[in-house]
Amino acid sequence: MFIDYLTTLLGTVYKVPGVIDPDKSFTELEVDSLSLAELGAHLEEELGVAVDEEELTGSTTVTELAGLLHARGAVVPA
Repeated sequence: MFIDYLTTLLGTVYKVPGVIDPDKSFTELEVDSLSLAELGAHLEEELGVAVDEEELTGSTTVTELAGLLHARGAVVPA
């Protein structure tokens, strides 16, 4: 559920090209540090879940971020 949400968000808002492999790091997906900061702010605003800078780094994968969101009780918007 969160993986689909995040991959769609990365493809549409952050313009990550092609099919997004959720097991690749953000660095491998070519998401820069500014975009990661914006993503963290976006998630906090839209889902009400804070993601610390230390938790959302270039080495973080989409799968790991999805697990973090799930563990914090976030709900994907309808």
